[in-house]
Amino acid sequence: MRIAAIDLDGTMLRTDCTISSYSKEMVKLASQNDIIVVPTSGRSFRSIWRQVSDMDGMYYTIGANGSIVTDAKTEEILYERTFAVKTAYEIYSHVRDTGAYFACYNENDSYYEKGKEKLFYAGEISKEICDDLLSTEIPVLSLDLLIRRGTMKVSKFFISYPDTGDLGRFEEFLKGYSDIKYGYSTPYSIEIFPAGADKDGALDFLCKRCGVRVEDTVAIGDGQTDIGMIRFAGLGVAVENAMESLKAEADMIGPGNDQDGPARILERMVAGEL
Repeated sequence: MRIAAIDLDGTMLRTDCTISSYSKEMVKLASQNDIIVVPTSGRSFRSIWRQVSDMDGMYYTIGANGSIVTDAKTEEILYERTFAVKTAYEIYSHVRDTGAYFACYNENDSYYEKGKEKLFYAGEISKEICDDLLSTEIPVLSLDLLIRRGTMKVSKFFISYPDTGDLGRFEEFLKGYSDIKYGYSTPYSIEIFPAGADKDGALDFLCKRCGVRVEDTVAIGDGQTDIGMIRFAGLGVAVENAMESLKAEADMIGPGNDQDGPARILERMVAGEL
């Protein structure tokens, strides 16, 4: 195995949003054995890098659910998918006044409108996750003109409602668009990205860039937005705490995120067991 694409939240990150010293050692060991470990997340590059910058062997990141691939050392964007301006503005306009927290992803960063963060904390996502995500997001007064004029090319929307019933109603609105994809990263939040953008497409791009066969890849995840890469990779692994929909697609089930499941998979990869 040559590439290990590993989701962060609920997978490599423990419940308290930390990465264990054992996981860091296994990533280093994998790198020393010519295995490219790629953090593969719905987060922005900035948020991913905050978590993994102290880990040896991190050369690439897949962010915004596969909409962005970034060179971790130079911050050069190597691959990018964005919404049509009209679609981005219509989604933004719809969600802006509906009592939801939302973040808009552009290049290597994510942005939110000041005051909306209180809606994020009011939901059922843990305070640890809210604190962690907001620590790298950029607050602005308004995103209206930036999105409407196309100045900000949006690669992803992250939306969280305090009332989970509102997510179902919002999903009905999204069904009117054929040029988007969406999925639930948690039962309380929905992530929207352009059609044609997915973690599997980003992983395919990296395979071609690095000269690695798809058969020589492992993908590890926990959420609905990981299904594409789980299906695509040579070996798809769901952590024990994963959503049942992902487990049904996986080739194997590994230990959970609080048991350092991805690190244990990396250890087996280095040993030649996978």
